[in-house]
Parts: sequence; structure tokens; C-alpha cells
Amino acid sequence: MRKLQIESLEELEGIFREKSVDMTNNIREGIEEAMKAKKKTALLFEIELDGMDTTFEISLTSKEWIVALENCLKHYSEWEMGDEAIDTYLLIKELKEKKL
Repeated sequence: MRKLQIESLEELEGIFREKSVDMTNNIREGIEEAMKAKKKTALLFEIELDGMDTTFEISLTSKEWIVALENCLKHYSEWEMGDEAIDTYLLIKELKEKKL
């Protein structure tokens, strides 16, 4: 799980709007860790907003993992990151086989 310290909600929106390798890796790794631990939820991000005592967590339920990983795979293909694309494809394949 990646911790994000932000100053405003607009900053948070900007972080998630742009496609970045770092964020894509974090999503894939969070799902992979949850799969290995046999969890039903993947915790991806913990967000702290400056001036607030509360933290927020962003997570995905196992039902959302395939779609999220397919998006990661698309990004890796666009960025020509073959090793990451293969790893992501194998995670998707494993999830689909478990659903049968």
C-alpha cells in the first residue's frame, strides 16, 4: 500500500487522472499482494490530507481486480513495458481460472 500526502483534493484528483508507471505498478502490486494473502480486498493507497487527522484508504474488492489489471496491462503495453505486461497478464489469467 502506498501512502500519499496531499495538500488538496484537487491534487488528489490530478494524481489519479494521469497515467503513471508508479501508480500503475502500485495498483498491480497491491492486487498481487492481496491475491497471495488470499484477501478479498486489495488496499492500494492510504491518503493523508494536510491539516486533517483522518486518513483515507483506497481499496479494490476482488470483483474489481480483473478490470483494474486489464487497465494496467493496457498501460504497460502503451509504454512498451513487456515484463510488467507479462506479469499482469499472468495475474489476470490466474484470477480468471479461479472463477471457473
